Amino acid sequence: MSRRTDMHGFTLVELMITVALLAIFAVIAIPSFGTLIRNNQLQSKAEELVAFLQHARGQAVLNRTPYEIWIKANGPWEIRKAGSGEVERILAHDPEQVLILASSLSDDKLLYRANGTATAARFTLCRDADPSTGYLLEVQPSGSTLLYPRGRQDATGAALDSCAP
Repeated sequence: MSRRTDMHGFTLVELMITVALLAIFAVIAIPSFGTLIRNNQLQSKAEELVAFLQHARGQAVLNRTPYEIWIKANGPWEIRKAGSGEVERILAHDPEQVLILASSLSDDKLLYRANGTATAARFTLCRDADPSTGYLLEVQPSGSTLLYPRGRQDATGAALDSCAP
């Protein structure tokens, strides 16, 4: 079948091949894109937790008074002046999406003192109990926070072996 020289455009066969190739690429890319979105949400929550903790430390130093972070497993976390019932800031989280586990905390409170030091604690943020995509956040006694790269548990790069803190 020959084409006339004054005809322009694509044939139906050319269009069908193009659509089929686009469909194949979409089927390959969609699962990877979903995983990317879930990983970015987890990283965002880890960075939000770091900012929340840094805010509490900053308030303690600025106001020269201890601040507590009330950690609730199934509810929002709260920043309060020590001994005060007034909530200054809230960190909402959904345990169904991102599970935040804490260790070595008595009565589920993290304390930042007026000089910036803190109760040492470790937090693990995981989704679907998969440590390879989880984050480990460590609050040191000096008050500084360390957020290790995804799937790592220390500065040497050792793999995070479980979602338990």
